[in-house]
Amino acid sequence: MKNKHISTVLTRENLPEAFVQVFDSVAPYIFFLSVALVSLCFISALIFQNRTPDSKEVLFLNGDYEKAFKIWSRIANDGQEEAQMMVGMSNYVGLISVADKDQALRWYKLAGDSGNEYAQFTVGRFYESLGNPHDDIEAFKWYRKAAKLGNSFAQHKIGLLTLHGKGVEQDYIRAHVWLNLASSKGSLKANSERKKLENRLSDSELKLAREQAVKCLTSAYKVCP
Repeated sequence: MKNKHISTVLTRENLPEAFVQVFDSVAPYIFFLSVALVSLCFISALIFQNRTPDSKEVLFLNGDYEKAFKIWSRIANDGQEEAQMMVGMSNYVGLISVADKDQALRWYKLAGDSGNEYAQFTVGRFYESLGNPHDDIEAFKWYRKAAKLGNSFAQHKIGLLTLHGKGVEQDYIRAHVWLNLASSKGSLKANSERKKLENRLSDSELKLAREQAVKCLTSAYKVCP
């Protein structure tokens, strides 16, 4: 008796009903799991793309400053803030050539204009180090940008400049506001200055300063003196 091979096309109609029900119940989960895995692979590639042995950080750590600088320069020209800061630092200290502080300041300003609080603080430090009244005004401006992004170091600086009337009109209440804000983030120096300043303030002035500090913080630094 000859064996007959019968080809059967599987369709939903000839599958057992229980199997179809199980398949229908898990199919959406299989789809979403597949999408999640693909997304995870994509995100991982983005996160770790600069952590390969040829990454700029590894090149820098191994002392290959010239190659690292070339990579940072390319990325900095594309507007990447951290790269702009690294190019600025490299120019400031003369990492691969003669130091060029004007170029360093240009790159830090670019990063600061993009909203990088550390770059803004660095620009403020640069101007303050020059030690003349006009540069103190610039220092205050850049410190204030960083302070309003929550940078406690800049908040401390704003407090000190306002306390001593450098780059801005002297104002004990405003100085207390910023020293108080920096203190609330754990700055020991700011806290020390705040406590000393409180001896110069009346009860009503201290109350006002504290109210302004709270308003500044709770408004996400949009309403600050």
